[in-house]
Amino acid sequence: MSGESTSWRTVLSVIFVIVSAARLLYTCSNMDRRSTNAQNSVDVSPYVMSQDQVEAIAEQNRVNNQIIKFQKNKLSNNLFYSDYATLDSLTISEQEDYGVCKLKKDSLIFIDIKTQLNVSKEYYLQNNNDDSLRVAFKSPRNLTIFIHDFETKESVVNGLKSLKRYSNLQKLKVENDLEMGKVFSYKISKEGKKFNGYALGFQSKTRDYQTFYEFESSTLSKDMLKDKALEFLLQNMKQRK
Repeated sequence: MSGESTSWRTVLSVIFVIVSAARLLYTCSNMDRRSTNAQNSVDVSPYVMSQDQVEAIAEQNRVNNQIIKFQKNKLSNNLFYSDYATLDSLTISEQEDYGVCKLKKDSLIFIDIKTQLNVSKEYYLQNNNDDSLRVAFKSPRNLTIFIHDFETKESVVNGLKSLKRYSNLQKLKVENDLEMGKVFSYKISKEGKKFNGYALGFQSKTRDYQTFYEFESSTLSKDMLKDKALEFLLQNMKQRK
């Protein structure tokens, strides 16, 4: 009888262990399921966007980038209407953004395959990849020189008017007629300042293409500007035959 009781106790002990282990596994399994369910029930809606939302954000980014580009181009195109000291105050990064550099020595600049300009050191040079601006220069004495070229079927007069359409062009006068173009005097307003202008406009013989050399100053009189423009061209322009 004693041996039989011992056997029962052994059997009961084993069953107790098995039941305890089963309960433990069941409890752990329930905890895992609750944890998984809890994770699955987290509201992720703030982090998920519909296709329409994605497209709306992309469109807004595109518009913002266009506004930034427009503002940057406007600043760049108007930069040489600032005085020389303002250009001196630009950081290296800003100069790179606006396509501006200060010449450290006298430099020979190619305008086209036949035309070169000798430009003195300390002048500022700008080439901002504008559609029509070939290059621009700013002297330490605030004489600004723009060289534009572009295709057009318009007359040379209308070509200059198109270039100055955002500059409040006034008192445009044809001073001389040349074999391939015209010489102009004019006045403009830019960045709150008034400028006298003197320009030479040329029409290509072989195609619908025009080139303009524009000299502008907010300090020189019309006659003084004319003298400076002719002096600059006579001293610095080189034509290859």
